Amino acid sequence: MAFKDVLSLCGRIGLIVTAFAFVAGIVAGPVLEKIWSSHPTTVTQNDTVPSPVPPAPPVQANAGG
Repeated sequence: MAFKDVLSLCGRIGLIVTAFAFVAGIVAGPVLEKIWSSHPTTVTQNDTVPSPVPPAPPVQANAGG
């Protein structure tokens, strides 16, 4: 085989592998997302300092008499 024939063969194999990986990624993406997100995840916050209470709005006096 000539050098350009070997280079052409390697290029074809590379394109086939790349195309297969691209299609496999498109197919496997949604499937793996469903598998990974099937377990419920809970987020907890371990904070010993309580959250500050928001200030109350000022009470306005009745000016209508």
